[in-house]
Order: sequence, then C-alpha cells, then structure tokens
Amino acid sequence: MTVNELYRQGAEMLDYAFVENAFFDARWLIEKALGINSAQFALKKDKEVNKKTEVEFLSLIRRRIAGEPLQYILGEWEFMGYPFYVGEGVLIPRPETELLVDFAKDNLKDKKAPVVFDLCSGSGCIAVSVAKLFPKAKVYAVEKSQDALTYLKKNIKLNKAKNVEIISGDIADKRLLQGITPDLILSNPPYIKSDELPTLQKEVQREPSMALDGGKDGLDFYKILAENWLYRLQKGSFMAVECGEAQAEDVSQLFFLAGSITDTINDLSGIQRVVTAAKNR
Repeated sequence: MTVNELYRQGAEMLDYAFVENAFFDARWLIEKALGINSAQFALKKDKEVNKKTEVEFLSLIRRRIAGEPLQYILGEWEFMGYPFYVGEGVLIPRPETELLVDFAKDNLKDKKAPVVFDLCSGSGCIAVSVAKLFPKAKVYAVEKSQDALTYLKKNIKLNKAKNVEIISGDIADKRLLQGITPDLILSNPPYIKSDELPTLQKEVQREPSMALDGGKDGLDFYKILAENWLYRLQKGSFMAVECGEAQAEDVSQLFFLAGSITDTINDLSGIQRVVTAAKNR
C-alpha cells in the first residue's frame, strides 16, 4: 500500500464515522505517523508504507474516531505562527483567540516596556505570543489549573519566552499582582453555560471543563474581571476579553457598570467575539 492509498483509507474511515474535515484530519495524522511535513508528503505519496507505519496510522485514526481532538493526538498546535504543546487538561488554542493578540499588537506598539496580564492563561498561547511580539514586555500569566500549568511551563520554554512570569492562582483572589500596574489585561475565560456543556461536540467535551464552564449564565468570570481587575486599569490602558456568541452585550454591560467605556471586535464570521474596556472614571 502506498502513502496516498493509506491516507485515503484513513480519510474514508473518518468520513464514514461522520468526523468533520475527515481528509484534513487524515492528512495531519498520516504526516504524524510518517514523521514528515506537508511538503514531504507530496514527494512520498507514491512510496510503499511499511506495516509498522500502517498500524500506527490506523491507531491514530481510531483515536480520532473515538472523539479525541486532532490537536491532542498531534500533541502540538500552532497559534499566531508559534508552536504550542497541547493535550489532556488544557484548552486547545483557537483562531478567534488571536484577536486578543492582534489587539495587543495595535495597542502596545508605542509602549517601550509594557506590562501585560494574561488571566486564565491555560496553554499560555496569549501570554507567549504577546511576549514574543514584544520582547521588552513583562507578561504575567495567571492560571490555577495544575494540568494547564504544566503545559504553560513547557510552552514558555518551547518558545523561549523568558519575559513571561507564571502566577499560579485564581483570578478571584484579589491579592494577585497587587501593586503592579498593567498597560493591558487580556483574558479568554471560561464562558460556556453550565447546562450547555453536555451538548457540546464530543471533541470539545474532552477539553477540561474548568476551562469551559462559565457558570449558570456563562458570565461568572466576567463578573470577577469587572470586580477584581477593571479598577487596575490606568489612563491609556485597556482590558480585552474573548466571549461567546451573543454574550458581548452582557459582558459590555458588566464592564460599563464597573466604570468602563466598552467596544467590541468581530471575528471573521461577524460574531462579536472580543469586548474591550477602557477606564471611564
């Protein structure tokens, strides 16, 4: 069997099991099994595959059919062009979250040595990306999950982001980072309503509930951000948070009542995905 024939067999297995993007996923998995990249695939697609590789690839396919996220199987995923280790216990970086880093790029470009808080840091994709874009910045990554902290540490080391400092703690703790004035606060907090968790795709349900569950109304963490963190903003500094579909108005209202001027940023689907806040009083 050739590489291409094995790849198509895997893709058809995924498709038959109703896995979305079956051919996309199969391509990633065949490359992992072979230890090659996309460019090499084109050169090797007509080569014969040994039995060991075939067994390994089909094992990966079965894991994907069982609902394990592609990113967990691969063990690594890209965000803002940087590599990040991912696996059980940490939220998978998503394209829409890059909006937060884009906001940072626009609002820190005139700062010589900005101070940034990344709250609910998870894998560290936001903190590390900002740190790489602004080498003179000091980025504080706050995370309470021990599983996520493991990945956060690995990803800081992987990307040589020496200007990121890990703060192990709960953002509900008002003592965190007291006395440090941020130029920017970023957060992608849990925002799924608790009763909606069982209805999520089985792949998403494999991600940690701690990183998804935003409480009964999905707004628990935004309330904490409004109460514990917005007052830390100074003139010319901002907070930017990711939110779920149809949540932007509620989040904006919480931040407005806490004394902020708010705005929103749409994702590529036109969904109000990010709420920004600047101090009003």
